Amino acid sequence: MKRPSILRSTSLCAAAVAMVCLGTLGVLMPSTAMASSSTNTVNSSWPTTLTMAGVGFSNSDALYASLAPIVALVKKQLDITITMQNTTSYASVIEAQEAGKVQIAEYGPFSYYIAVNQGVKLENIGIDLTAPNTNGGYYSEAVINPKLTPDITSVKDFKGKKVCFSDPSSTSGYLYPTYGLLQVGINPSTGVTPVFSGSDTATAVAVAKGECQVGYTNNINEEDAVATHLLNPKDIKIVWQSPEIPGSPDAVSMSVPASLRAALKTLFVNEANSTYLAKHGYCKSEAACTLIMGQWGFGSPAGWSTAPIKKVCQLTKSPACTKA
Repeated sequence: MKRPSILRSTSLCAAAVAMVCLGTLGVLMPSTAMASSSTNTVNSSWPTTLTMAGVGFSNSDALYASLAPIVALVKKQLDITITMQNTTSYASVIEAQEAGKVQIAEYGPFSYYIAVNQGVKLENIGIDLTAPNTNGGYYSEAVINPKLTPDITSVKDFKGKKVCFSDPSSTSGYLYPTYGLLQVGINPSTGVTPVFSGSDTATAVAVAKGECQVGYTNNINEEDAVATHLLNPKDIKIVWQSPEIPGSPDAVSMSVPASLRAALKTLFVNEANSTYLAKHGYCKSEAACTLIMGQWGFGSPAGWSTAPIKKVCQLTKSPACTKA
């Protein structure tokens, strides 16, 4: 799952006007947080710069803007400048982190599972939360356009149809959908005509436009797309929902000093949330922070597990799983 920030290329503010949007919402601008010295003033053994990767933004500037409050927080508290690397797929994130080009990355639970099982040394430092006091869990959903394909009412009707998935390493946009298809005897590779749209939001938009007869999205991105007027709710209908998926983790490379990994985890879990950020002046209001970041904050990774992902992999025997 990808954070449904308003600064994604398909959302309310395009990358070109991201800074204007941030200024309007009272966010501490990135330029004020970027000054960096050659030695970290908090801990001289720590680096002064870390690179973070995400998926689904139009460019690195848009990704950076969506994380502006957290970038400013990390700079102020840890004296570390965060630079951004936007990627086109989860596979690219894994490759970049394995090569040491990226130290922090936003993952979905499936892509994190793949990365760890490929031998990438990672530590989970926080689970994406859309609201406080939640577990970060979400659901994969299959949607259709009821105006164009009213005859599709269940997964069994997907056979032979053009189906939009998001990314081969996506949990809600591919792994869990293949589980749903296989449960009714449909091969996800040959029983449908598969198309990869790049993101869970793009799949829903493609269905609304009639480009695919079925699309797999998730409840968070779908609700956000409706709220931001990317989707007319009359143009999509949910015909299948998965079991709950574990929340999406953010991970730091084990190449980062252990003391810094611990500091980042503490910062993410305790302070990198809309409530704290608004209270301490990183943005105009809690609502503004949540709107920019596409989430409220992060939950503790304690107790989080890839066991549900492993179970679905065993059931589906997905090719993406076998790469792990």
